[in-house]
Amino acid sequence: MKHKRISIIILCMILVLGAGLFSLTGCTKKPAAEGPDTENPSEKTYRVALFYANEEYVASGDEAIEKFKVYETELSSVPEKVYMETLELLRNSPDKGYDTMLGDQIKLNRVYAEGDTAFVDLGADGLSGGSMEELYLISQIVDTLINSFEEIKQVQFLVDGKVPETLMGHVGTEDPFTKDAFAE
Repeated sequence: MKHKRISIIILCMILVLGAGLFSLTGCTKKPAAEGPDTENPSEKTYRVALFYANEEYVASGDEAIEKFKVYETELSSVPEKVYMETLELLRNSPDKGYDTMLGDQIKLNRVYAEGDTAFVDLGADGLSGGSMEELYLISQIVDTLINSFEEIKQVQFLVDGKVPETLMGHVGTEDPFTKDAFAE
């Protein structure tokens, strides 16, 4: 009888322990996500060089003054959107003395890369200005993309999806622009 009682106790203990272990299987608690938004796994951090017109040069025309000021910053983006998001940063001047030609009136339809060429598709509405504005707009975009992304070697402008003769009537844009396209 004593053997029977010990056997029943051992059997009960095995059943209790087995049920407890079985109930724990697959029930590990996952750690809570840090913060309300979890980071996009395909998002990367890019160091970009944004080119702005130097207000002092624009006001004086003094050739001894640099025509552009460069503002370096970091941008977190997914690769499919990084070119567009970089140009969107150009809309706002980071500090006094920096001026942008990529104002709110200019619409960025799409910015993408094929091979070593970045394609910047602008909306036709809002593309107006003098030769200096056109030169600065083109230079700002070309220098920013080429100096920020080593895979970009040239920039082709489009207007509403088509290669234009010019953006504002002064500078030919049928061919892609390369680094220092306007260097003297």
